[in-house]
Amino acid sequence: MEAQTFVKLLLSVLFFILVQGSSKKCDLLSLQIQQTNLGKDPTNKFDMVFEVEVKNLCSCNLKSVFVHSQGFATSVMVDPKVFRQQGTSYLVNDGQPISSQSSVKFRYSWDHFFRMSPASILPEC
Repeated sequence: MEAQTFVKLLLSVLFFILVQGSSKKCDLLSLQIQQTNLGKDPTNKFDMVFEVEVKNLCSCNLKSVFVHSQGFATSVMVDPKVFRQQGTSYLVNDGQPISSQSSVKFRYSWDHFFRMSPASILPEC
């Protein structure tokens, strides 16, 4: 009877470890992209200023973060170390890690906002 109890306890511990390990997995849902309309661009009466926040919701650091944004354009320069086109996507934070629960922000200016969605990430777990 003691052997059965030991095996049940061991299986319970292993199951707990597996569940905890799987909760650390990061996927594209771990990357939150929010845009805020800050109003008219004071240097260009036709454009609006938008602030973009790319936030890491994963418990691990995320590096090589890429974002989709079809047709993205801006009338003001965005620091290329923060956000730049690379192929058909846009690289965030120069590919450097974004810490867990941290974010990277940048602003652009155009007459409308551009939809942005996560393209790919590389978790550091």
